[in-house]
Amino acid sequence: MRIAPPALPRSRLLLLTLASCAPVAQGAQELTEMSLDQLLDIPVVSASRFEQKSSETPSTVSVVTQDDIRQYGWRTLGEVLRSLRGFYVHYDRGYEYVGTRGFARPQDFNTRVLLLVDGHRMNDAVYDTAYIGTDSIIDLDLVDHIEVIRGPGSSIYGSNALFGVINVVTRTAEQVNGVEVGARLSSHSTVEGRATLGTRFENGAGLLASISGMNGTGPDLFFPEFDSPQTNNGQTSHTDYTRQGRFFARLSQEGLSLTAAASRRNKGMPNGGFGGAFDDRGHTQIDTQAYVDLHYTRNLAADTELSGRAFVADYTYSMPALYGTPPVRNYDEAHGSWYGAEMKLVSALTARNKLVAGLEHQRNRIQRLTNRDEPDVINFDDRRQSERSGAFVQNDFQWTSDLKLSLGTRYDWMSRQAGQLSPRLGAVYRSSAQTVWKVQYGSSFRAPNSYESNYGFPGTQRANPDLRPETIKTWEGGVEHYLDSQTRLLATAYMYRLDKLIDQISESRTGPLQYVNSGKTRAHGIELEAERLWRSGVRLRTSLDLQHAHDNRGNDLSNSPRTSAKMNLSVPLPWMSLRLGAEGQWLASRRTDSGRVPSYGIANLTLLRPMAGDGWEWSASLYNVFDNRFYDPAAYDPGVPSRDRFAQDGRTFRVRAVYHF
Repeated sequence: MRIAPPALPRSRLLLLTLASCAPVAQGAQELTEMSLDQLLDIPVVSASRFEQKSSETPSTVSVVTQDDIRQYGWRTLGEVLRSLRGFYVHYDRGYEYVGTRGFARPQDFNTRVLLLVDGHRMNDAVYDTAYIGTDSIIDLDLVDHIEVIRGPGSSIYGSNALFGVINVVTRTAEQVNGVEVGARLSSHSTVEGRATLGTRFENGAGLLASISGMNGTGPDLFFPEFDSPQTNNGQTSHTDYTRQGRFFARLSQEGLSLTAAASRRNKGMPNGGFGGAFDDRGHTQIDTQAYVDLHYTRNLAADTELSGRAFVADYTYSMPALYGTPPVRNYDEAHGSWYGAEMKLVSALTARNKLVAGLEHQRNRIQRLTNRDEPDVINFDDRRQSERSGAFVQNDFQWTSDLKLSLGTRYDWMSRQAGQLSPRLGAVYRSSAQTVWKVQYGSSFRAPNSYESNYGFPGTQRANPDLRPETIKTWEGGVEHYLDSQTRLLATAYMYRLDKLIDQISESRTGPLQYVNSGKTRAHGIELEAERLWRSGVRLRTSLDLQHAHDNRGNDLSNSPRTSAKMNLSVPLPWMSLRLGAEGQWLASRRTDSGRVPSYGIANLTLLRPMAGDGWEWSASLYNVFDNRFYDPAAYDPGVPSRDRFAQDGRTFRVRAVYHF
């Protein structure tokens, strides 16, 4: 079975003194050189599937640039999201899982956000997982920017876009313009390398190609639930390793692009989950992803664009582990293979109307879940095929010069499930040149994935083919105001109601697990953010989230903090164009399956020397500067029923160097 997740004073003082933050949009151009009009003019594509100003979409948007990633030393997409208002991340020593607006079930596989890479859907066809950790298919050094769209997105994207859409936009061949080689050295004997080529041929075609790899032993760990002589007193070494490789290539010319990407990650599992032998170096989780994507865009007229996409993708998973006495090597495995196509039309019907409409289809030709013992004992083998199709339309109408209305809807057909209609209505009102008001209502859904519906293993988990899609209705409103060309304030209030929640439960503390439609969830909250840019080049962003999520009995959800606060500060130093990036995060206590994990605060520092005329760029990062001990909630595990939390990493470091020629 695939495993799901389940002394602070100095850093807390730092966070309360500086407040807290999430990075927002920052273009390749220095924000300190941009006018107010330019600040309001940051383009995004993911909000409505066509390019528009971030101030013109009803959704609340954050854009994280390559400059942000380098300045703050973020290593994974999960760390990027952790820095944003409304988001938090938990980790079970295997995968990073994202929570948003107070919702993160410990047993969820990142199925309630939709992850895209250059518009290509990345959630796999077995678990519907959005991979945001070291298992991600994209190296962050290859990213140009990341668009994060909050709120319901099913009206244009279909299933999984309950809480938001994340679109990772990669760099172009022109942006690389040569060869880059990079190396990274981190704590726990972790070594990484990358080589990237970007070139433009005489015929106008562009080629981007990159390979990267990682190898690390991981820290020595202690698990109190295994503190006995029979299990090495809870101590384990060299079992939290990571071995990973990635490949990405794109050939493009005019409106046509062909992309191929692949990754493989082998992650040691030190936690002895689901009854597996503890301190077993052979207990690992292996994720392999690959896709090929052909995309074409053509301007039919000055105000009309037609685009199409065809793709094929594959995902495999394997978890070997030792079970029983005498121990037997067991393999829990999955394979998904799918292909599909989509077509989209964007047209300005009149000077005041902009229409986007499209069709999508995906066929999941392989959805296989297996469990076997060595040498050839088959315990479980489920083989499925399925399809999903969707049609969507959205019209943006400029009612007046200051008021824009947006109305859209989508209908989805899915194998063995009822069709789903997902409407969205939004409005954007510019009350002055400095102030924009937004309101939005939307309905989204998530269909149960193959694992939730069909996986079953005696004594551990039961299948539930009667699962039905969960749905969410969200209401939100906000205001964005610029005090001047260098100071920005933002406030958003939201409320959502999630029905037919797909949740993993156990009838008893020792009984098998099963996914069921468990009931309703309600939540409301506010997000506050402030950003200040000084002419000296100092940049400060702070945010505060206040939220409350509960079930239909009024009980707080597990792994749901009431409060979170964040801060990002970037300061230019007077030597060698150096910049110092400081990051602080504070998260309130969260309920676990059988208790609570305490609140925590952490601080990170990164010293960056940007790319200079000599072709070199380097940075040095220190994470969890004060070496605070903190925990994330764990999903209930019938093999380790006493465990309700996972300890997180203490102080670590990373040194990074890049050479361009």
